[in-house]
Amino acid sequence: MDRVMTGLPSIISLFFTVYEMLIVIYCLLTFIPALYNSAFGRFIASTVEPFLNLISRIIPTRIGMIDFAPIIALVLVQVLEKVIFIII
Repeated sequence: MDRVMTGLPSIISLFFTVYEMLIVIYCLLTFIPALYNSAFGRFIASTVEPFLNLISRIIPTRIGMIDFAPIIALVLVQVLEKVIFIII
């Protein structure tokens, strides 16, 4: 049980880091339509867009053509990670 509790924070941290990277990759893919419409781009979009759409429904994130939802999502993911580590 002790090894599980020592490995659990690193697994949780890895999960959050991977999700943060997916958000950044999603943002980069929006600038390259060929990659965004590929199978890889659709996979990234299917994992990130539900969270970004939730944020956009709660907080108005668009100013003109700029959407700040990914920035807010990155901040929320980092805050959630810190809260989980405080609980653990």
